Amino acid sequence: MDFDAHYGVVIHQDFIPLYADDNYAKIFGYNTAQDILALKSVLELIDPELQDVAAHTYYALMSGIEKPQVRSYINRNRLGLKLNVLAIEHIVEWQGRAALKITIVDLTESTTLKQALVQSESRYQQLVYGSVQGVLVHRNFSPLYCNQTLAQLFGYPNIQSIMSLASILDVIEPSYQEQRLDANAALLANKVKPHPVEIKCLHLSGRIIWVKLIETVISWEQQPAIQVTMIDVTESYLLKDKLDKQIYVDCLTKALNRRGFIHFSQQLMTHSSLVHQHLYCVLMGIDDLKQINHLFGHDMGDKALIHFAQHCQSKLAETDLIARWSGDEFIAIVQASSKSIALKIAESIRHSIEHTALIEPESGKYIRFSACVGISNWQADDTIDSLILRADSALEQARSQITSQLVFA
Repeated sequence: MDFDAHYGVVIHQDFIPLYADDNYAKIFGYNTAQDILALKSVLELIDPELQDVAAHTYYALMSGIEKPQVRSYINRNRLGLKLNVLAIEHIVEWQGRAALKITIVDLTESTTLKQALVQSESRYQQLVYGSVQGVLVHRNFSPLYCNQTLAQLFGYPNIQSIMSLASILDVIEPSYQEQRLDANAALLANKVKPHPVEIKCLHLSGRIIWVKLIETVISWEQQPAIQVTMIDVTESYLLKDKLDKQIYVDCLTKALNRRGFIHFSQQLMTHSSLVHQHLYCVLMGIDDLKQINHLFGHDMGDKALIHFAQHCQSKLAETDLIARWSGDEFIAIVQASSKSIALKIAESIRHSIEHTALIEPESGKYIRFSACVGISNWQADDTIDSLILRADSALEQARSQITSQLVFA
């Protein structure tokens, strides 16, 4: 393989091309760099299913959330044919502004990594052995090849220590192993296309690490195998998790805030495999919070809010959502197989809170409080807004009663 002919460079800001060399143009079926500069966006060269990933990656890089890496992508040439490429990222300055420089390595021709190694071992070692990205080839999770970066990623002293593993599943956190088995089978059956995923893995020291990976099917010794490129994203994952908590979590109760609830409920509506009719919105209001604040101080009022949030969480499943909706109101999306079960969950929250109490430190007095609950279920043509609106109407009706109530809209 003539590696020089398979390297190309482009520089862009917001995917608007600023510079490209002729090699880059020829990789994508164009004649000269000017053809690339005439494009409105170099996103046109990325497989449509990966364009959102590429856009997210660009903004993560330019904002400093992620560091430049070597990534695998599926690109498209001028005729729409797929290209299997590595993208080596660098942030550079272009006319006083930050820009992204991408060195593309076309691995489409001579499709296997092993063939590339045989044809140009020194250049391949520079690309793969010295890469910041771990590279693994396996068949049914039995390792066939890996680089030193991958061994270091998992805390192993050398390549041989990885190659001696009976199964590469040993480095994957158990709760993610079935997912990878299913993904491996789907990839080999051509039921899914390569796309980046993040999974939990196990460092040799026993600590958890987060790894971003992308898998592709290759031919290894004339038999199908899986090529995996990996990079440790633990630091950026923890940073993202911290930012998510700041953005989406109520600082007092540690439940989701309103923004977080809307964000994750919309995700649930989009990705949940459950029929939407099995989703219920539960809106809960604490009775007499103003009176607690007035009689015992805002510290006790805050403790009442924290106590109620923890109490609600204890009654809900891990897949349910709970958030602080306003000053004294909490909201939940509950997944239940029937209306009667959803009502039992809501009633359990309302009833049991009446049988708990806070103790006022100075006087030793027991502070009891109650809650009203409104509940609605998903209906045809619903949106998250209309679902919440009906639950809010039910809560207002419950609050209009003399004693705390539960009302189903």
